[in-house]
Amino acid sequence: MDKRVERIREALEWLKTNGVFRSNREIAEKMGYNPSMLSQVITGKSAVSQRFVKTLCAVAPGLRQDWVWNGNGDMFMTQIVPEPVSGEVPTDFERLTFIMEQMAQLVKSFSIVVGPLDNKLKALEKTVKEQDKKIKQLEKELQQMKKAAPSK
Repeated sequence: MDKRVERIREALEWLKTNGVFRSNREIAEKMGYNPSMLSQVITGKSAVSQRFVKTLCAVAPGLRQDWVWNGNGDMFMTQIVPEPVSGEVPTDFERLTFIMEQMAQLVKSFSIVVGPLDNKLKALEKTVKEQDKKIKQLEKELQQMKKAAPSK
């Protein structure tokens, strides 16, 4: 099997295991792909394009394109503080720009993780409301049954 496909599979498993996405279907939909297309890529039936890799990395911030495409470096980006070039001290503007870029990346990564969790929370809240409504209905029916029951 193509090493690129193996890396894609590894990245997809990491994303699912760590709760970023629930399924390959969800990842495919987020990428704007048909789930069967994703399936064909990870089974090796369809070639991996650079566009596919770029799109995957766009929906999974921090996933490194160079790692997916070439196997170079780590799967995910690490925060690297820029080293001053030849002893030069970065300007305040350069430091602020770097910090803002890092903050934007963190917010983007955070939203990728929190989004699915927020959806799960909303689904659980809906289930709790439905169950609460059912409990109240059953309590009302029980009260009616107690009133209708002959007393001893």
